[in-house]
Amino acid sequence: MLGGFFLPYTEIRNRRPGYAVSIVKAGMTATGHAAGPVRPPLTDLTAGELAELTALVERQPAARV
Repeated sequence: MLGGFFLPYTEIRNRRPGYAVSIVKAGMTATGHAAGPVRPPLTDLTAGELAELTALVERQPAARV
């Protein structure tokens, strides 16, 4: 879980200041939930980064509650 999800997630999150918020909203998008864009001065993940995050999320087993 650490190497397969959290480290790659953290690598994307650390690419730009403010991505701690952006990646959460992008994660909602990646799981099919509308979260809308971040407010300035923050920036959304790029399309490529969103694709990386989506692939990362899709590789994870379903959450068990």
